[in-house]
Amino acid sequence: MTKKPSLIDIEVSQTSSAESPSLVKKQKSTRVVEFDYLRGLAIVLIVLGHSVTNTNNGFPLLLENILRGGTGVFVFISGFFFHHVFASGFDYRRFISKKIQNVLMPFLAVSLFAVVVKWFVFMFVGEASPWEALVECGKLLQQGFVLFPHWYIPFIMATFLCAGLHLRYLHLSLFAKLSLLAMFSLVSVVIHRPEGNANVLQSLVYFTPFYLFGMLYSQYLNWMKQHYRGFLIAAIMAVLTSLYLQTYALEHIGGYHKAAFEWGGLDLQFIQKLGWCILFIGFCTNCVGEKLGKHLVMIASVSFAVFFLHPLFGMMWGNTKYILLNAGYIEPNTTVVYSLVSSVCLFVFQFYGSVWLIGKLKPILGSKSRLLIGA
Repeated sequence: MTKKPSLIDIEVSQTSSAESPSLVKKQKSTRVVEFDYLRGLAIVLIVLGHSVTNTNNGFPLLLENILRGGTGVFVFISGFFFHHVFASGFDYRRFISKKIQNVLMPFLAVSLFAVVVKWFVFMFVGEASPWEALVECGKLLQQGFVLFPHWYIPFIMATFLCAGLHLRYLHLSLFAKLSLLAMFSLVSVVIHRPEGNANVLQSLVYFTPFYLFGMLYSQYLNWMKQHYRGFLIAAIMAVLTSLYLQTYALEHIGGYHKAAFEWGGLDLQFIQKLGWCILFIGFCTNCVGEKLGKHLVMIASVSFAVFFLHPLFGMMWGNTKYILLNAGYIEPNTTVVYSLVSSVCLFVFQFYGSVWLIGKLKPILGSKSRLLIGA
């Protein structure tokens, strides 16, 4: 009877293989299909969270708590690929230069365009003077990002700058790795996400457990797959318990945001989304058919561009709705049906509008496409 390898056995095996660069390179070239699917699914979840209409005023609270906070899954995936793709033969300077080129530069390009758009919006929708509109744009720039979801870029760039520490983490003993993961998780559920997502350091601390967990999932991938059922049971219990407490016991909506050193209870959204990382892996491994798989791979290939561009479509939607409401062409509606239908419509407009725009822009931008829009 063949004995299943323990986590300690796998750690010893990986330590040995680390001494053979050719073997590691071969292992790293293996594509993990479920994570290609997961990248597509994660950006869908993020845009869904940005499509909720009538929050706390018609939209179902339970569903909103499921949809909000998808960033953690995105960070988990980033940590997975840091180990799976970059850790072998790691070159810090090359890693950071690639991230500047593929993440920071599109962020700056789209932000510059968004500042111009915001300037016109402040004047023609907000009825501000050109100077007042310029002052408002300056206030936006002071927080480090222009479009509201783009707080993620300063944070993730700070995470990438910590790559040397992450590499050292991967070479610690298993006990040390799990202890640090537990410690950072405990800190995260207490400090919460920053107010307005504007504190980069607080976001860095808060999301670090997702990144570390992603790295560990890649480092011990075979063992994790063999013992997935146990993790799945734990994840289901964590998701259901945290959802119930957050929604029905505390009646808290979406993410937890506060100053780092103020007490605001335990962040149940953190626990819930950590569990969803495991649940989504199971879904992507066992429940994705050929057609859905191809669609998710396509979405994954443009996921960063969708992230960069979809707020522009959300802004168009919001400003148009504001004008129509003020003109009396539509009336406020807070029913559950309206909230759900309008949220679905907003999601389709933001998400597939971005995919459509990417398809139009890529041939025009050519080799500059990735630099300017992220795809």
